[in-house]
Amino acid sequence: MRDALGLRSKVGGQMQLTILSAEILKSQIGAKLDISISCNISELPNYHCNLIFTQKNQDLGPIGYLKFDNKRPLASAVISLKEDDFNDISQLLKNSPPRSASIFLFTEIYNEDAIISRSMSGEGSTVDINDLSWRYPII
Repeated sequence: MRDALGLRSKVGGQMQLTILSAEILKSQIGAKLDISISCNISELPNYHCNLIFTQKNQDLGPIGYLKFDNKRPLASAVISLKEDDFNDISQLLKNSPPRSASIFLFTEIYNEDAIISRSMSGEGSTVDINDLSWRYPII
């Protein structure tokens, strides 16, 4: 989340996602492209995650939400990126890195144990995504 000065809020948690694969999606003729990324969550080793990046300006509030499935170790998110950021990540994903790339989600504070216990009890949970960064190996 950005404050009034455009600076990232320091309050919250962080999740590291290791990219497994990525695809470009087009839902229909005339629609903007989306990016789908499949990844593992380092903080929750048994969880798999699917991210969908869309092109949309999101100046205030969370840029997306990470929703944890209530039956399986699966999380999914839709994240809105400005066009420049969307294009940056799209260009990077067109080249295969020499080792796995990572995406870091800056989230509201969350508790890994609570997420796991809610999933096991049939309750889902959701975490706000306030910002993100990525590390993409080039050599």
